[in-house]
Amino acid sequence: MKVTKTEHLVDITPDKSIFHKIGEANYSIPDAIAELVDNSIDAANDDGVEVIVSLDKKSEKITVSDNGRGMDKGIAAKALILASSTKKNSLGEFGLGLKSACMSLGRHFSLMTTPVDSSKAYILTYDKEEFMQNGDWKAFPISVGTVSKKEHGTTIEISSLKVKLYDALVTRLKNELSQRYSPFIRHNGVVIKVGLRKDTAKECKPVDVELDSRGQQKFIFTLSNGSIIEGWWGLRKTASGVQSGFDMFRRGRLIRASEKLGYNPHPMTNHITGEIHLDAIPVTHNKREFITESGEFREFIENFWGDKTGKLVGERIKGIIDEITKEATERWNQEKVDKQLPDSVKDTVKDNILRALNRVDDFKELAFPDFPEQGKRSDKDGFDEPMEKRDSNERIATEEHLEEKEHENEKRIPRKTQKLKAKFIVVNGKRFRFDFEWRNLDDETTDKEVIMTENGIEIFINTAFRGFSLSKDATFYSINQVAEGIAKIYLDESNQSLNRIIDLRNKLICEVASVVLEEEELKKLSEREDELERIKMKKAELIKKVELSSL
Repeated sequence: MKVTKTEHLVDITPDKSIFHKIGEANYSIPDAIAELVDNSIDAANDDGVEVIVSLDKKSEKITVSDNGRGMDKGIAAKALILASSTKKNSLGEFGLGLKSACMSLGRHFSLMTTPVDSSKAYILTYDKEEFMQNGDWKAFPISVGTVSKKEHGTTIEISSLKVKLYDALVTRLKNELSQRYSPFIRHNGVVIKVGLRKDTAKECKPVDVELDSRGQQKFIFTLSNGSIIEGWWGLRKTASGVQSGFDMFRRGRLIRASEKLGYNPHPMTNHITGEIHLDAIPVTHNKREFITESGEFREFIENFWGDKTGKLVGERIKGIIDEITKEATERWNQEKVDKQLPDSVKDTVKDNILRALNRVDDFKELAFPDFPEQGKRSDKDGFDEPMEKRDSNERIATEEHLEEKEHENEKRIPRKTQKLKAKFIVVNGKRFRFDFEWRNLDDETTDKEVIMTENGIEIFINTAFRGFSLSKDATFYSINQVAEGIAKIYLDESNQSLNRIIDLRNKLICEVASVVLEEEELKKLSEREDELERIKMKKAELIKKVELSSL
């Protein structure tokens, strides 16, 4: 189909309503005010800048003022031109923030600015109704006033508010600006104050997170275009489901807070925190989101998150987040052990397991293989005669008090000794000192490690084992792992098949349960016995009183 074209020129000057329509961007109040703070930071002096935000409920006005470099007439005249910006590598790069932020907050705003070493103040005033009726894109008024040469900076005042000012807003805004501009406040001489009035505004402080002993772990990598991505990660001392995650900055300004990048929210990852500085990643014009479909962002994700697509071919390139989640999981597992299994509980668990070991005949046979079995045997004439019987009080497990030197002086003379309880078990006729511990074995696929030396046996339960994170009861998990480890030791040392390991483990666990239940029952009976003694004493006391008062 052939088309004959005739070219005409048409006027595409935007409708005047676009000016207030760009304010319909669903800004929160902190988001909108941050756009104005961005411009103040861009105008910082060599030694920094002070920005004061006042939320005047009484007069229903919002004011953002700074003592930055200010604007001359030429720059001020372009301040209200939509998308006009000559800034490079700055916060206010789009030329839309001032207009969209002011129009999201109110229907009227004024801008007054004075450049350094000038006595002139340039004033621009916008009113929605006035501009819609009489405004002209090509003839917008700018006023010139006179001020002291000592004054410089810019003040923006917004009125005819579309938002509600409330008392708690000051605290909310102060907290959000503190978080959003922490790098600038900490390193760039930026002071931001927030209050109901300019003279009572309080200073925002950078947000510092208390980390564990590992502190900040730095990372840095280069994108294919040569851009640098850098940041740090750490583990918070106190877990937080809301505040865990990564704060993502661009040019020192927070874009996204507490992002769970590469992992799902879970108690075991609630310690993760950190900062990522993505100066090379493009953002939306309102600076609330990174453009996640950009090539730069996708490349960043591949480096940080790892190449998830590799799973399809059975391989996967690990990212930075793999190391982070591994550390966080190990920390969470260790905290679970410390909380549920302190030393006192661990000692009780050990005692109960070894007491149960003394009561399981299967283990006695493996502990004393050369001792004759209980029963009868036939003599050469066919008559039964008793076999030597196994001593029913024979102990596989025992406890001893050892003296252990604690300190020595320069002459190697012990300064102090202490009593130490040690556990021993008999395996295949030989006595070994026994213990178990929780330890990070740096292996996600191994549940425990059993170490047997000439004189000792130790079972190390692995806190890094992925399966442990599924367990909610560290005490039962310990009993299960230790019982299985003990069963394996006895079978190995007697050269028997490991096919019996589950059966032996379960018998030992059942006997541990019996030991615990017996202890509980004994405790209850003791309490009843004490109560009966109190009743007896009370009865005797009452009888005595009755006798003394008898006729």
